[in-house]
Amino acid sequence: MPLTPPYDARPAVSQDIDEIRELLIDNFGEEAAFVKVGDIVILNHVGSEDQMDEIIYFGTRIGVRRYDLLSKQWKLKLDKNGLILIDGKCSKRWVTVVEGAKDKILEGANLLIPGVINADPDIKKGDYIVIMDSDRAIIAGGIAKIDESERKSVEKGVYAKNYSIINKTYSPPTKEISWEEVIRWNKKQLENIERESIWNIRTIKEDLKLPVVVSFSGGKDSLVTLALVNKALNNEEFKILFVDTGIEFPETVQYVNESIEYFGLEDRLIIEKVDSNLFWDSFEKFGPPARDFRYCCKFAKLGPIRKALERERFGEQFISFVGQRRYESYRRASSEIWQNQYVPNQINISPIQNWTAFMIWLYIYWQNLPYNPLYNEGYERIGCWTCPSSNMSQMKILKKNHTKLYEKLHSALIQWQSTRDLPEEYLTLGLWRFKQIPKKILNIVSLPDVSEKVSQATDLSSLQVVQSECKSDPTTIIGAFSTNISIDRTSNTLNILGDVKVNKKLQYLQVKDKNSTTLLFSDGSFKITLKNKPPISRNFVKKTISNFVLSVLRSLECSECGLCVSECEKGAIKIVDKMLIVDPNLCNHCENCFSVCPIVTIIHRELTGKISEILKEELQFTYLKT
Repeated sequence: MPLTPPYDARPAVSQDIDEIRELLIDNFGEEAAFVKVGDIVILNHVGSEDQMDEIIYFGTRIGVRRYDLLSKQWKLKLDKNGLILIDGKCSKRWVTVVEGAKDKILEGANLLIPGVINADPDIKKGDYIVIMDSDRAIIAGGIAKIDESERKSVEKGVYAKNYSIINKTYSPPTKEISWEEVIRWNKKQLENIERESIWNIRTIKEDLKLPVVVSFSGGKDSLVTLALVNKALNNEEFKILFVDTGIEFPETVQYVNESIEYFGLEDRLIIEKVDSNLFWDSFEKFGPPARDFRYCCKFAKLGPIRKALERERFGEQFISFVGQRRYESYRRASSEIWQNQYVPNQINISPIQNWTAFMIWLYIYWQNLPYNPLYNEGYERIGCWTCPSSNMSQMKILKKNHTKLYEKLHSALIQWQSTRDLPEEYLTLGLWRFKQIPKKILNIVSLPDVSEKVSQATDLSSLQVVQSECKSDPTTIIGAFSTNISIDRTSNTLNILGDVKVNKKLQYLQVKDKNSTTLLFSDGSFKITLKNKPPISRNFVKKTISNFVLSVLRSLECSECGLCVSECEKGAIKIVDKMLIVDPNLCNHCENCFSVCPIVTIIHRELTGKISEILKEELQFTYLKT
């Protein structure tokens, strides 16, 4: 098939077919709806500001559909093959031209106003239209540059921009073709990729000799992964892990249980259920998760995975077969085997890494696997219904089919928007899904400062680093947080850094280690005195500041994900009522817990970089302002 990169095509479901039929009828009339349920229609994603699909009809590209963010509607643009298929059937958005104009148009020229004989009176500027000769045969496709109602009052100018010329004959297959026949044509290739994946699964299991877990999300990729592992390992013991994040679709939770019953693996299933309040409490603290600010996966998925795996006692290391494909994103294209810093004893392996979505769906059809019914509603992502990776076209389906879920998310977004004084487009264009707004979206709206308005404000409001000749205070760091600080709460966490003493009467605390003394006051101000004499390295100063600031933020914003508890080899950390408590008698100040804490690695990951910017300048009288 002639596809545009990244070549991740999928079969159109009945909902897609219905939408394409409606677009054909709305644009060109009832008779133009040549696509019907049962036809071999394939959709291939191409780049746009939201969602755009090439439409492949019986193996031939006939046009594209694009979701328009501004109108919140799908737009249909037929190419020359699609135009041929509606020739003689078009009753809307047509324009007939004089014979002299026809020749120019067939040479690639635009349609000029004097060349128009007649046109559909409802044509509006920006519509995709069909250009016909005087015998009403379609000769090209165009984009209207004016409303038809204005044509008679304008003598000169372009009526439509020519975008496609019909210069060859095309017709779809005359006989009926079924998906069964498509599967038969591709059966040898399906057998090959299945055999290769099964061989890889068995080889890895035999080489590593580790326990096996299949990560099951309820989506199509994890379904195929589970089917392959089940075939490869036969009756060998392996577990299946599903994390119910609390923001899963109800249909997905039900489907997981039903699909496991289909495989007869009920005794293998581990369900880790997460309280939905974990997500919504985090939402209140940090705002909505974004594609470039996806803290929710750490709180609601990776933390619970680690808890479940430790409870099941899989040992120091185990194999996790995951349904990941390189075609899904650039980040996922790098490796078939990887480890995650948040679950370090998990060796992740994807047996479908090089499969396309088309391969996945053909395999599901071939094996008659029970897939999640949400796909039939038009959803492409079967994960958390709040996911910022969803396009606005998917959010429109959520609003229609899961109204209560949509309203819960929408209400939370309105609350965040109003408290942060964010623009209306934050909601209408789905800008909440980004911290840094993509250029493709910025190009269609007038929001020159939108990235600054939407970006997360740092919790460090000011910072000054000063060096002096004073032997007692050679280097001093003075700063402030943007809010008052609970000394009692923070003191429980700052044992990570050194010895802590609290003065409750004067409401401040002191942290001492071999290199520094820090004072933190209840109004949010602080002072760090470094004991080292100048010259002193910027890296040392940066690390001292970063560790202190991030420790305070960890104490204030802990979400009880438990990743640091699992990481601490000394058992020095516990969490009580969302309070991070560090036992000073057990903590050896190794700082390993920093590397797995989402507050450090996701929520405030930019702070260290901002502190570094300060230290690039001379240390004296250097400021950081929000």
